[in-house]
Amino acid sequence: YHRRHKVCEFHAKAAVVLLSGQHQRFCQQCSRFHEISEFDEAKRSCRRRLAGHNERRRKSSYDSH
Repeated sequence: YHRRHKVCEFHAKAAVVLLSGQHQRFCQQCSRFHEISEFDEAKRSCRRRLAGHNERRRKSSYDSH
């Protein structure tokens, strides 16, 4: 996984990484680094991807009832 995404385990799990002069974090959903402002608190997935994930979950649970 880490080799495929060209990020080592340490930086993939780090709360903050300084990249190109910006504080960033690795997003587990996108497999990319984003600015810290795109994350809620200590979460590892950016808000945009989490919103899509939660929307799909809500839709599938609604369909099953």
